[in-house]
Formats: sequence, C-alpha cells, structure tokens
Amino acid sequence: MNSELFKLVTRRGLAWGVGGLMAVTVSFIAVWGAITGVTELVTLGVGIAGTAIGSVLGFYFGKKASEE
Repeated sequence: MNSELFKLVTRRGLAWGVGGLMAVTVSFIAVWGAITGVTELVTLGVGIAGTAIGSVLGFYFGKKASEE
C-alpha cells in the first residue's frame, strides 16, 4: 500500500469515526432532552444536527461546483 492511499484511508476512517460519534452524541442529547422534558437540550441537539448536515451539504456542493 502506498503512502497516499494510506493517508486517504486513514483520513476517511477518522472522519467516519468522528462523524459517527458526533451523530450518536447529538442524538442522545436530543432524545435525553425529550425524555426529561428539557426543551433546551432538544433545541440544542436539533440545532447542532442541522448545522452539521448543512455544513456537509455545503462542502459537497461547493466542491462539485468548483470541479465543473
């Protein structure tokens, strides 16, 4: 395995791991807030999830537009 392929696989693995951990954490915060009746936690969880999804979509479409 060459060095560039190793870097790509390593970055991809770290990105999926951190992204997955973030998704689980934010989901837990929102669900815990709904169960305990703390509206602020639900709002926080939904806000963070929306920001993350918007950032990923912006990055993806920005990259696609720059390639054209």
